[in-house]
Amino acid sequence: MFMSKKRRIGLSLLTLMLLSAGTLFEGNIREAVASERESHVSWAQFAANAPRTAAASEAGVKVETRTLTKSLPGASIKAEYPQISGLKSKSVQRKLNSFFKARAEAFVKKSVQEMKQTGPSPSGHEYEFLSNYFVTYNKNGILSLYEQTYAYTGGAHGNSYREGLTFRLEDGKLLTLDELLRANPNYRQIVDPAIAQQLQQTQGYFGNFKTIGPNPSYYVKDEGVVIFFPLYEYLPYVNGFPEFYFPFSQLLPAGTDPFDFTRQP
Repeated sequence: MFMSKKRRIGLSLLTLMLLSAGTLFEGNIREAVASERESHVSWAQFAANAPRTAAASEAGVKVETRTLTKSLPGASIKAEYPQISGLKSKSVQRKLNSFFKARAEAFVKKSVQEMKQTGPSPSGHEYEFLSNYFVTYNKNGILSLYEQTYAYTGGAHGNSYREGLTFRLEDGKLLTLDELLRANPNYRQIVDPAIAQQLQQTQGYFGNFKTIGPNPSYYVKDEGVVIFFPLYEYLPYVNGFPEFYFPFSQLLPAGTDPFDFTRQP
């Protein structure tokens, strides 16, 4: 779908407004547009042009997209998932590829079940169940991405869910944020007040944020991490997924390499 010059300018201004609030809402322009129009806009129209992968790592880790689709009367289901190649350990490569494929298959199965329970749309509008992924970091032995699902079963807009996944490619281990930032067990003392301050400065904040909790959602980006929260948890739908970027230099002792697992903190 092509947008007019006026629409493109409007989207650019909207993005700048979100960034100026001190909170990153990357990847959520389609959500804001849906709210702005106050009508259903197919997520696929925007996701089709969204980048799936970050630059390939020097080690040659390659990420390709595979797709599962299923059509039902009154509904379409599509799941895009990554498949990697070029890892030194083929057993780890098979393990990760099986993991990603299984998640896509589970999404399709769950969507079929939900469609059967919901039934066709009374208005005749086709329901949508979509899942895709975005690679945010692919080097230094680390693959970080987030998977995002979308379900439209009526109303002005659909519902989205996001999950961050960061892997150590040496052995395929899924890393928690605590494990990645192991050199500073007290990093929450930095991020909690910073996030609280930014949320308080954001229009529509619901209140009640205290801490990111024991297992926060995150992904690696550039030289730091992005911590994010679900839709509606602290902000209205129009704000998308609240995201907060913290450089490693702010969270870890000087000279620390978060990707060097040969050294103990």
